[in-house]
Amino acid sequence: MGNLFGTDGIRGIAGEELTSRTAFALGNALSRLKAEPTVILGQDTRVSSDMLALALAAGVTSGGGRVLGGGVLPTAAVSHFVRMRGADFGVVVSASHNPAAYNGLKVFGEDGRKLSEKQEKRAEHYMGEYSFAGPLSMGRYDPLAGEETYVEWLAGCAARPLKGKKFVVDCANGAAGRIAPAVFKRLGAEVVAANTNRGGLDINEGCGALYPERIRAMTLEAGADAGFAYDGDADRLIACDEKGNIVDGDKILCIFAATLKSAGALRENVVVGTAHTNTGAENYLKKLGIRLIRTDIGDKYVAEAMQKSGAQIGGEQSGHIILADYAVTGDGILTSVKLAELVAEKNFSRLADIRLLPQYNGSVRVKDKVRILGDEYLRDFIDRTRQGVARLVVRASGTEPVVRIFAEAESMKAAKAAVEKVRAYIRAAEEG
Repeated sequence: MGNLFGTDGIRGIAGEELTSRTAFALGNALSRLKAEPTVILGQDTRVSSDMLALALAAGVTSGGGRVLGGGVLPTAAVSHFVRMRGADFGVVVSASHNPAAYNGLKVFGEDGRKLSEKQEKRAEHYMGEYSFAGPLSMGRYDPLAGEETYVEWLAGCAARPLKGKKFVVDCANGAAGRIAPAVFKRLGAEVVAANTNRGGLDINEGCGALYPERIRAMTLEAGADAGFAYDGDADRLIACDEKGNIVDGDKILCIFAATLKSAGALRENVVVGTAHTNTGAENYLKKLGIRLIRTDIGDKYVAEAMQKSGAQIGGEQSGHIILADYAVTGDGILTSVKLAELVAEKNFSRLADIRLLPQYNGSVRVKDKVRILGDEYLRDFIDRTRQGVARLVVRASGTEPVVRIFAEAESMKAAKAAVEKVRAYIRAAEEG
């Protein structure tokens, strides 16, 4: 059962690549990583999430552990409750931004952070060897009343009420559906909530953070001060200002860094981004005397770099933002609350007036990511193509059988041309 964990846990098509057996095995493995553990369990709205959550809970309890089940909760809420309740692990059944047919298993340790690679390897080892506690030593499953508690905590993170402001929230038919609107209403804002279904078949479908054109249209139609779009498990956020301009993770990172810097509250004068963080964002931060540390793609790597550097803010262009003064993992709803707090004082468009370089992203579905990316001729081709753009990054997806290609240049035409050249080369290599 090796190599199950990607950059964001175990993921695949539910019932095919990700089965109840896998979920049971992971739950059981947690009861071997630590004797009689307490495990916080949350899930998103996908149809398969019930099956996988029940199987995982059975695995934990069969090994002698205790499960506190919170039902539908954002990923960050599970991380929060692990720390608040002094639990040993947290598991979220979710495939984040992926379509409804997919699902995943994200695991947090006792510190609320994702498991280290060493812990993941130990878990994978144990997943092939089930362990069962005696009949009187098996664990129990208890409900966790997490939704209301989390709404209260999120509202408490705001330094001021939002009365008189209007916000649109696109909840992607996922875990944010009940929580995000409730938080903004509690803070006194007028809220227009969209895509709050819990049926599980339409999560992320044409809505949420992956479809920013939807939040743009809704924000302009409502005449709102800002729009906020989450993904299925609400750990990422893409925003929209009052003029309809999309505000991605890079701009959000800059906004928070600049705000803390101007208040003299940015410790270490450093923020953490990734290989995809826009050069324009890096230049903006540099002018403010703030250093950008780049990591590999993946919020777990951002979190690790933040721990090492002492950075208060880190994040990805895709909208995973970690605000270390409040949480140890990305929380889209928390990010939107703290942004709304700033929007209440200054127009969002002014806050987000940051020049970014044009970027273009592409991908190629392949049979073997390792083989393709290990091709020395491809590496040479990439090096030659890189000479015509500011940056070119080619990497394997951590969650899908896909090679992702990213280019940044002074013009969108140049960036797109570079990506298409590499994509065509990989397709030819795959067919040949």
